[in-house]
Amino acid sequence: MMRSKLYLKNSIKPVLLFNLIFLFLLFLSGCDNSIKPTYKEDDIPFLVKKICKEEYKLDVVTIRSATTLWIYAPLPKILHKEYGAKDDKIFDEEMMEKMRNILTTVGRVLISSDNAPEFFALLVSDINIGLDYTIIGSALDIKKSYSGFIPWTESNRRYVTRAKINPAAINDTTGEHLEVMDIYLPDFLAEQIAGRIGGRFQEGALKGSFKVEKTDGVFKDDKFIFEYSINQTRPLKNKIDFKNEILNIAAYCIKTYEFKDFSAVELKNLLNSEDTIVGKDFIWSDPAN
Repeated sequence: MMRSKLYLKNSIKPVLLFNLIFLFLLFLSGCDNSIKPTYKEDDIPFLVKKICKEEYKLDVVTIRSATTLWIYAPLPKILHKEYGAKDDKIFDEEMMEKMRNILTTVGRVLISSDNAPEFFALLVSDINIGLDYTIIGSALDIKKSYSGFIPWTESNRRYVTRAKINPAAINDTTGEHLEVMDIYLPDFLAEQIAGRIGGRFQEGALKGSFKVEKTDGVFKDDKFIFEYSINQTRPLKNKIDFKNEILNIAAYCIKTYEFKDFSAVELKNLLNSEDTIVGKDFIWSDPAN
């Protein structure tokens, strides 16, 4: 099962990765729609490694588990030199370019393979200070984006991102600290929904009106469990119903991926210790979703 522990959650926001993923999707949308599968399943890890090396001079480690293609990229620097001093300075520009090239490579290989893994996970590590940054995506979502079925803004929201301090990453050029595991749809959905919940209160008309301290999601005992701590920092013209907003997000994602193998969705408001549980039938029958 995919473990979902997030660190630096409010410092490195998934929304700040939009430009990177957008460039990746632009590449996919520009591909020839007549492309047929040309790569064999067993060759996928080798091809990603080979293209990264030959075309971008990047040394990556690639490992395939049953459901997931893992890519490890050791880099000398991840964060921008002004990270922490300026809100819009998060990632080092050179690191962004390298990540873009790796994601482009992954997309090229997966959309041209006869039996791609269900998920891919790119772990980029700052091997000088010990910092891990991970992007997890669905191969089917990539193919849908390439085919024009998903707009790029929605595609960005479907990625799961993680960041954490990890001393084991220091000087690790071979991926020894990479924990390869199978990623499964319910765990992927739990983390994606948690990320969307945090993003909902930090974007658009709600930006600046809320402080998102925590949004975590797990799938356990056939149930989605979401813990959240979201403070409203200034009044809004229209009152926000937190439970309704979160349930709408959960229902949208669960229906989008047509996932029905669960019993309930539980919400835990850490600010007032309020718990709310709704069953699968409610999620699937709610006319608002």
